[in-house]
Amino acid sequence: MKKANFLLTMFTFVFCMQAHAGLLFNYSQLALKDLDQMNKLVSDKVKESKKTGSGKAVPLKEALQAVYSRPNDDDMIEKIVAPLRSNLDELESWEKTVSQLTDEAINALKNPRAFKPVVQVTYVIFLENLMAEVKPYLKQEGFEKKIVERIRDAKIEVSKEATNERKLRMMKDTGSPSQIAEKILNQSNEKPATDASAAAASSESSSEIEK
Repeated sequence: MKKANFLLTMFTFVFCMQAHAGLLFNYSQLALKDLDQMNKLVSDKVKESKKTGSGKAVPLKEALQAVYSRPNDDDMIEKIVAPLRSNLDELESWEKTVSQLTDEAINALKNPRAFKPVVQVTYVIFLENLMAEVKPYLKQEGFEKKIVERIRDAKIEVSKEATNERKLRMMKDTGSPSQIAEKILNQSNEKPATDASAAAASSESSSEIEK
C-alpha cells in the first residue's frame, strides 16, 4: 500500500513538472505585467546571475524565456531585452541559451499531451516572438537563420486545445510556428529587384503614361 502511494505521489510530481514545464510564468500571467514589472523581473534575474557562483546563465535564461513568452503587441521586448543580451554575451552564452530555449519550446509542442494548453500557447508565443526578432538577420546565413530553420524542420502542429486556449483568451488564431518559419525563410531568400531593373520598369511605366 505504501509503495502504491509512493508511486502515485511520484507520478503526480512528474506530471505537474511536465504540465508547467520550466516556465517562470505562462503567457497569460505575463500579459498582465506592465513595463515596470517586466523591467523588475529582468533586473532581479540579472542581480541573481551576478550573485551566483556557478550557473550564472540560468537566471538570465529564465528571464529571457519570460520576455519572449509575453505577447508582444506593445513591442515591449526591444525595451527590456538588452540587459539579458549583454550579460549573456559577456558569458558567451547568448547563442547557447537561445538554442536551448528553442529546443525546449519545440519539444513541448511536439509532445502536447504532456503539457497544459496554456503552456503550449506560451511556447508558441515564445517561438513567434523569437522569429520576429531574428527575422532582419536571416540573410546573413548565421546562427539566427539556423534557429529558424530548426523551427521549420520540426514540423510543429499546434494542438486543438492550444488553438482554442489562445482564441478564448486572446481572440487570436494560432498557426504552426513551423509554417511561419518557412514563410519568413522564403521571404529572406527572395532577391530584391536590382536598381537597373527597377529603373527600366519605371521608364516603361512612364512611357505607358505618355502614350
